[in-house]
Amino acid sequence: MEFVGFQHSFPVYLILLIWLGCIALIWRSYSKNKKLGTNEKLGLSLLRCMSITILFLLLLNPIFFSSDIKKSPQNIMILLDSSESMNLTKGEYKGASTYRNVLNKLQQLEAQLNVEWYQFGNFMRPSSKIDSLDLTDSDTRLIQAIQQVQTLKEDFQGVLLVTDGIHNSTIDASIEAELTGLPFYVVAMGDTNGVQDVSIIEVQRNNLGYLNTTHEFLVSVQADGYANKRVILSIRDVMGNILDTAILFISSNEESIVHPFRVFLKETGLQSFHFTIEALENEWSLMNNEMRLSVQVVDDQIDVVHIANQVHPDIRMVRDIMATNPQIRLHTLTLQRNGEFLESDLDSEIEADVLIIHGEPWVDVLDLKEKVGFDLLSKPLVYLHIPSPVNRRLLNSSAWEPMHTWFSNSVGRFQLNNEAFEDESASIASPGMSNEHSLLTDVPKLTGITPSLSGILTSPFPMHDAVLNARYVADQENYPIIQVKQYNSNRMVLVSHWNWYLFYQSSRVLQRDYVDQLFSNIIYWLNSNPNQDNVQVNTTRTTYSVNESVAFNATLLNDSGQPENDASVEILIYRDATLKNSEYQVDRMDNQLPATIEAEKSNNQSELRFNMQLTPSGSGEYTGTIEIDEEGIFSYSAIIRKNGIEMHRSSAQFIIQQSNDEFIVTRRDNALLGRITSETGGVVVEFNELEKLESGMRMNGLFENVDILIEKYFYPIRQVFWFIIVLILLGIEWFARKWYGLL
Repeated sequence: MEFVGFQHSFPVYLILLIWLGCIALIWRSYSKNKKLGTNEKLGLSLLRCMSITILFLLLLNPIFFSSDIKKSPQNIMILLDSSESMNLTKGEYKGASTYRNVLNKLQQLEAQLNVEWYQFGNFMRPSSKIDSLDLTDSDTRLIQAIQQVQTLKEDFQGVLLVTDGIHNSTIDASIEAELTGLPFYVVAMGDTNGVQDVSIIEVQRNNLGYLNTTHEFLVSVQADGYANKRVILSIRDVMGNILDTAILFISSNEESIVHPFRVFLKETGLQSFHFTIEALENEWSLMNNEMRLSVQVVDDQIDVVHIANQVHPDIRMVRDIMATNPQIRLHTLTLQRNGEFLESDLDSEIEADVLIIHGEPWVDVLDLKEKVGFDLLSKPLVYLHIPSPVNRRLLNSSAWEPMHTWFSNSVGRFQLNNEAFEDESASIASPGMSNEHSLLTDVPKLTGITPSLSGILTSPFPMHDAVLNARYVADQENYPIIQVKQYNSNRMVLVSHWNWYLFYQSSRVLQRDYVDQLFSNIIYWLNSNPNQDNVQVNTTRTTYSVNESVAFNATLLNDSGQPENDASVEILIYRDATLKNSEYQVDRMDNQLPATIEAEKSNNQSELRFNMQLTPSGSGEYTGTIEIDEEGIFSYSAIIRKNGIEMHRSSAQFIIQQSNDEFIVTRRDNALLGRITSETGGVVVEFNELEKLESGMRMNGLFENVDILIEKYFYPIRQVFWFIIVLILLGIEWFARKWYGLL
């Protein structure tokens, strides 16, 4: 045993000084006593000093180290496939019964090896009780399991994998196994024989659909053993109504057929679809004759209300750009000098996502608000200035904050061109400004001479950011032409220059594309939520199996972009009552379903089923999981609060369903299992040939004992023995003092 050192936080000189002071005090207390002789004084002082010394040594926390080499059996991980496909009865493989026999034989390895049991399916976890293996996982995540083996490889000399090799990943598991550096010994479960069966293998589609559009589904059907037969393929909606059917002709004993279905999407929200194949005679299984999946249907168009106050070519340009953009639904209004709209058939139900006020207004804010039916300045707003040709003064022009100052400012000519910026490194698209603003995303860089713009000679507004500048032709001074402001949940864009139509009518494609992209970006930026980047709450996936935990993640940032760790994140989970008796099971989707207005509305009509709080994990991140043991489409609302005040609320959806993925492919993947063992230096055997497994392990030396270095650290302070010694020494001193009449 070697002495390593002391582990303490006190200065050594201070401890020595206190120890010497205690020794001196002990000797002084006994040396003054005239009843005792010298030997008695020395004896009693020694007993007290020994006790104090032991305590001070323990206070220093000394550490001792020892090492030894011992022979030990090798460590092996047994990795068990617990997916539903392992429970299928097919050929000689009798499902759970055969699996139990294999496990009973593998348990005999514990006499020769140090065995640790793990199981994998939906996820990998330790399996402390082999008898409780229930083979109910709806997925076989073999890749993820092998990747987790890599993190544990230092503790093992080999891996014993019990599986049929059927998994849903396109990644070659043999490559991941080779990266572990461990030999894989594989027990091949299941069966390789073909069966007479028809199954839906896959349905390809876009997970996101758009309202009032046609959505395509490509259904892949695999038919084995039904040559010259016909089969009926159908697609139904969530209520079971047949949307379309097709009769497929099977021309050979092994045939793959891909059939397209096209469905018109009439409603927004999560739309569920059920694909089925009519059962044929003597089919091996009907579990794979159906597949359920969903499409998130959104009304992605932005409602833009364009109010024209003046007559100018820029009006036509902006309306053309908006009208030809498929993401924008344009509503046009033209205000005349008398304060009345030119349009006689005004739509009273217009809901503006973005409002464009084009030209110096003829009426005050309150009058215009009364005419259009909503508060103009509470909407995401873009104001495009065009001066009025008529000299008049509004009664309440100051309500048009802050652009009312432009109504009387001087006008000049401006240009965007190369010559104007020869001496500057900034690009023309954003001279002198940051080119990272999203208003300038994908806006092409201008080259050569550009058309002149007319505009206001104005300084930047307070609390506004200048996104785009131009040079005044007269003195080459720099003036802002586009300014933006973000406040609360709204955004505003102010454009102080006009004659953009000269770009739009240019013979150069670059200049036409410039204004098209710039004004489109203005609408996109105004329509986006300013808080969206600071708050993200979602589930790790959108579809879960019944026996899986639903996991939530949240990331919160404050207004300055710093992590917010002191908020509370409440999750309210609802289930739509109208879907309880419907076919709501859907297939897996890779992207988080977006929050929609319909999701919020459906929460008001749904039953609150669960309520949970996410736990902060640092760096502005919050996590939480919940078990839901029922199938259905669930909506959730995420409510962010700080100091009891609600700061943000968002909604989305997820699915709980029974999965039939494990019944689509039922043939054991011998090729994959062979590659895993050949690439890692292991052995593959079938479930009924386990004696070959033991001989293969023995040939590779897995049953030979290995030298294990055992290291131990000894901490005296953790041993009760030393405190007993101190008590004994103090006890002897007490009896001696009693004997000499000192008490």
